[in-house]
Amino acid sequence: MCRTVCFKVSSGMDSAARVLTTLRRKNFSVREFTMKTIDSNKTRLIVTLEDEKNIGFDRAVLQMKKLVDVYDIKEI
Repeated sequence: MCRTVCFKVSSGMDSAARVLTTLRRKNFSVREFTMKTIDSNKTRLIVTLEDEKNIGFDRAVLQMKKLVDVYDIKEI
């Protein structure tokens, strides 16, 4: 089962690398990743996670909320 989460970051590529590294370190399987610049200092990221191992999508969202420059997280 795949679930998608959308969120905003403030540092662009640095934040994207930090989010993806954190998810991989916590054994989440990232299936798809999209990055779109909103304005000069804000970027929207959309990440699709596979939850085959039943690790828990909610746990992945909590891990992202712990990161400093990640905000406005919502499932789509």
